[in-house]
Amino acid sequence: MAPATVQHASFEPYLSSTARNVVRNPIRKVMLKVHATPGCVSLAGGRPPKAVFPELVHSWEDENLMNYGPALAVGSDELRKWAKDFVERFHSPPASFAHHDTLITSGNTDGMTKAVLLLSEPGDVVLADEVTYPGITASAIPLGRRVLGVPIDESGMIPDQLEAVLQSLDGNSRPRMLYLTPHGSNPTGITIPESRKDALYNIARKHGLVILEDDPYFFVQLAPCASGTDGFSEENMVGERAAPKSFLSRDVDGRVVRLDSVSKTIAPGYRIGWVTGHKSLIQKWSVLSEVLTWSVSGIQQKSLLDLVKQWGQDGLHRHLQQLQCTYARRCGYLLAACEKHLAGLCSWSAPKFGMFVWLQIHGCEDTDSIVEELISSCGIAMVPGASFKTPEGAGPGSDAFFRVSFSLISSAEAADKAMLKLRSYLDAGGHCKKAAAEEHKKRAAEEHFQGGAAKMPRSEELK
Repeated sequence: MAPATVQHASFEPYLSSTARNVVRNPIRKVMLKVHATPGCVSLAGGRPPKAVFPELVHSWEDENLMNYGPALAVGSDELRKWAKDFVERFHSPPASFAHHDTLITSGNTDGMTKAVLLLSEPGDVVLADEVTYPGITASAIPLGRRVLGVPIDESGMIPDQLEAVLQSLDGNSRPRMLYLTPHGSNPTGITIPESRKDALYNIARKHGLVILEDDPYFFVQLAPCASGTDGFSEENMVGERAAPKSFLSRDVDGRVVRLDSVSKTIAPGYRIGWVTGHKSLIQKWSVLSEVLTWSVSGIQQKSLLDLVKQWGQDGLHRHLQQLQCTYARRCGYLLAACEKHLAGLCSWSAPKFGMFVWLQIHGCEDTDSIVEELISSCGIAMVPGASFKTPEGAGPGSDAFFRVSFSLISSAEAADKAMLKLRSYLDAGGHCKKAAAEEHKKRAAEEHFQGGAAKMPRSEELK
């Protein structure tokens, strides 16, 4: 059922003790006042003068981009406006910017770590797909949060299972956040259908959860070319048109925290993204950013702004068409090679977004046990499915999978060669032999220790 369109009271996100206690650097408080006071002679800041900067940047209109700028923790005014316009254009949250605000981040990993810090306490629960991007685990676990997996199917997280997991939590386990990658999920490549997005959003509303929407593959659409290698054309790709509907675009009360990034659509080296969320959260986020990162690189912000200005709307559209066509073509190479060499030995589904195929190896109980041999003996590398399991709640089903990235497969020949090597390894029974050896080793250990001291040699026998 789709979210209602009537007016709703604003959701007030839970703000953690970190959010409540974080305070602005007192030096920055003074500098913000200086910059807001025209004509003020500043003897306060330890700012290098422009005269000592390389000549290359002397012509820049905004010296703050090269210095300690008071706005750089949240993004330059110009880049932040561009990001807000982007969000409004592609997501148009129903709660609008009456409830939301946007600021610049150093990419989505930076964003998810700060979201965990600001929206949860140690011991709180972050819910995610049972196989999920490990970045959320790497961010949450060292901070003392629990990451609890929810079962998935071919359409992503199962709403009934999410409801069951929430109902099963005791009073000491506080669920705060639902982490989702809705389009081209890493590692499974799954895209959540619209009806399921609605169902998950409604469950989040029912249980007072924040949805952390990590969506780097939003524009990496593979249609209409993902199913084969014929007829690829940039002009036939959707570009920026026909963008999917995000969780933010259905957010009627301000509970969605959306992370956007240029890493997958322009270049990861920029280390620039933006977060959109409830105004009360963004206000605290800006102070935390001042404390933890001080500022986002002004040089990188200027470089990105120059690029998007040069492109304009039409240029961005054409760039995205080229990007989509490249990924779709490479996905097609991999899928064709899988059909040719792996039919009957493996299972997979064609992704609609992203850069990954979730490949199941029949007869293999644990792909982690064969990954090193595949690299050393066959010269092919894939990430075993167990690498993506949540610390809690994940079943054994992912152990038989590999995450296969097609982003670097530049030709049909390269895909064919890689999948033929995998086929040869599987035909030789390498995966079964490895599994059998591991099982034999396990059973031998169990038999050795069964019965305790009765099975152990006497001390005199060890002399």
